[in-house]
Amino acid sequence: MLKERNFLILWLGQVVSIFGSRFSELVIPWIVLQVTNSPMKAAIVAISTQIAPLLFSLPAGVWVENWSKKKIAIASELVRMIMMFILAITIFLDQFNLLVISTILFMTGIAGLLFRISMNALLPGIAGRTRLVEAHNYMEAADAISTLIGPLLAGIVLSYIGAAATLSIDAFSFFISFISLFSLTFIEKESRKSKTNKQSYFKQGVSGVKLLFSSKIQRFITFNHIVLNFTTQAVSLLVIFLAKQDLELSPAQIGLLLSGAGWGNLVGIFLMHRLKNIHWNKLYGSIMLASGCGIFIVALSTNLWIAFLGMFIFDGALSMAFVINGAARQTVTSDTFLARISSGGFLLTGTVVILANGYAGVVSEWFHTGWALLFCSIILLLNSAISFVQKQLQKPLSSFEVES
Repeated sequence: MLKERNFLILWLGQVVSIFGSRFSELVIPWIVLQVTNSPMKAAIVAISTQIAPLLFSLPAGVWVENWSKKKIAIASELVRMIMMFILAITIFLDQFNLLVISTILFMTGIAGLLFRISMNALLPGIAGRTRLVEAHNYMEAADAISTLIGPLLAGIVLSYIGAAATLSIDAFSFFISFISLFSLTFIEKESRKSKTNKQSYFKQGVSGVKLLFSSKIQRFITFNHIVLNFTTQAVSLLVIFLAKQDLELSPAQIGLLLSGAGWGNLVGIFLMHRLKNIHWNKLYGSIMLASGCGIFIVALSTNLWIAFLGMFIFDGALSMAFVINGAARQTVTSDTFLARISSGGFLLTGTVVILANGYAGVVSEWFHTGWALLFCSIILLLNSAISFVQKQLQKPLSSFEVES
């Protein structure tokens, strides 16, 4: 698929954009912990990026349906670039303020929401419906490459040139993504612009949420969506808390630890290519089992390398789970409702991620980070057991058809 110009440009843009995001994902919690020594305040800052999906995802999906997805994605990356530069300047001027940082991240969250909805709607047209598993696998590979290199470099850069310069790299990555999207020659289908008032936007947005639960398969995908996003967000924050406060690692060492997830992602990408024709329930159940065991290892780790191994197993398996679940959603959903069901999914994601961040902050501050990680492990192990017994999923994902 990388031989096709449009997909290659899209993929390269995502590699760079995700790479930059890995810098801010390490730097921002680190700054808050360094200044406040409070996991709860770090969680509050992380929550600010998810308020936008919670408030705007329903009307956003319907709005994206009526306009050029490519243009929305381009504008969104431009806004994210500007917001991240403003955040870097704020940090450079030593104007640390939780309200200011949270406001900037809230605006970035709005742009990120529109970007993700438009990208989800564009991908089937660029990649082709028959190759959605491969397309999602390549996108997960972009995440793997970025996660492999990004956190390690972020930790080193943070140690030597400071937080502001490190955040500027993230801002520049959004600019590269903006250029890549602008270079696409893909001709998307003409958007169906309908006269829609504010009330209709909301009603049509609610229909996107209803689609998430419209059939047994959609409900199973939605359940997995909740589990994947909760555990990913909670563990991402908990690992930083564990590394800084319990293992007492330096920024460079934390970056190395987080890069273990990238190594796992790469292995998961190669395995996914070879295992994609296994029955959905068996494949998904097995990788959730492996991912749960990975978190268990992280929770009990006493040094960098044991935690590194746990992150390798956890994120390698979880990356495969995201590929399967994302491709499954688009496989069984018609083109007409891709943007709308994406917006419903992002509303759900926003809610779940806010709960996950709050959970990580509260349990780490009031109890212990290790207990919070163990609970996440239990969730994935239960999801594995549920997946194995789903009889309607006893065939490869590619065999499923679009639901009417």
